[in-house]
Amino acid sequence: MRLLRTLIMGGMMVLPGMFLALIIWYIAGGESVTEPLESIICNLIPIISIGLGLFFGWKTGGEYAN
Repeated sequence: MRLLRTLIMGGMMVLPGMFLALIIWYIAGGESVTEPLESIICNLIPIISIGLGLFFGWKTGGEYAN
């Protein structure tokens, strides 16, 4: 049950991560952003968001461990 909760929380963090990346991409200049910066914004931010969702899902799922 703890693993399922962790995977669901990690999966649900995709949408906020993508929305945050879109906002940061727009603030950074949108279409005029160069390739390395655009790659960092559009890929790294959602991956970090998913990672944080997995981490917090695992840490807060201790009551399901037994």
